[in-house]
Amino acid sequence: MEALVRKYQQKYRRVEGEMKRWDELQSRLISHFGSATSIIDRLEALREQKNYGGLSCVGGIKETLLGKQLETLERIFSAMKEVLKQFESVVASLDKISKDACQLSRSESTPISCQIKIGIKPSLADCVEGLKTIHEMYQSEYHLKVSLISALNWNTSSRDAAGLSQLLCDQPNIAKDEVEGIFGIVFAEES
Repeated sequence: MEALVRKYQQKYRRVEGEMKRWDELQSRLISHFGSATSIIDRLEALREQKNYGGLSCVGGIKETLLGKQLETLERIFSAMKEVLKQFESVVASLDKISKDACQLSRSESTPISCQIKIGIKPSLADCVEGLKTIHEMYQSEYHLKVSLISALNWNTSSRDAAGLSQLLCDQPNIAKDEVEGIFGIVFAEES
């Protein structure tokens, strides 16, 4: 039984690696999102001829500046979509780890032995449930990120972009203390 718990601890270590990868991707996505919202804020000013002052006598300046900003914005949107694909691969990896853990419990234990605890170590059912919970939390967060990025476009108001940015930064579906609690159960008294 302890050997099986060690296998689950290995799975949790893999999950921990995926969570670190997620955090790196989160930083990249926030950076891209911030760049996009800055351009969106500038677009409002660039659309008004009165903001060009003496430069308004230069032919096509407004269209050129708007065009360049929109090109840059499109590149940023493409970069965000690439980051979202990487988030999706983290979610897929967490799903596989969760399913493998479930299969492991079915193949190497009985339903009764899944409920047995050895000392303060978790039961196998606790391990499987913890992995499933982590996958579900990150999957929900991924869907939220996709929705937030989809809602951002060159027509988004500055106020709406700021609200979307706050939601993106907060990661409301992933409570770090809850994830740490799940890890604490699995790694209790590990030596």
